[in-house]
Amino acid sequence: KRCMERLKSSRAKLLDRYRQAGEGTCGPGALLVPEVMEQEWQTLRAAQQNLPDLAGRGALAQMLEDPDELEVLEEIQQELILQEQSVIEEYERSLQFDEECLNAMLDGLDASDKVICPVCRK
Repeated sequence: KRCMERLKSSRAKLLDRYRQAGEGTCGPGALLVPEVMEQEWQTLRAAQQNLPDLAGRGALAQMLEDPDELEVLEEIQQELILQEQSVIEEYERSLQFDEECLNAMLDGLDASDKVICPVCRK
């Protein structure tokens, strides 16, 4: 009986740790989107030498005054945010499925009294 309690306690701690890991990404476009956009900008800049550096905010501000370019950048940002949300949702579904499988296995072991305690060998 003590083994089952310890097993359930360990399982609860593990699930709480996974849940807290998922909470680190709060809201749309947390930290990943700006990083990806900056990497993409550096890639574009390497391909086209006439693009300004992100450190030179004045040149970037001049470029972003063009509504078409601004619209394209906003579109890219929205796509990245949607992709990030999709990945997070898929991760949460996978985590929930794993939790359900673990619960089902433990319920099966509990119902059939097949849990082997390393101390008492029962």
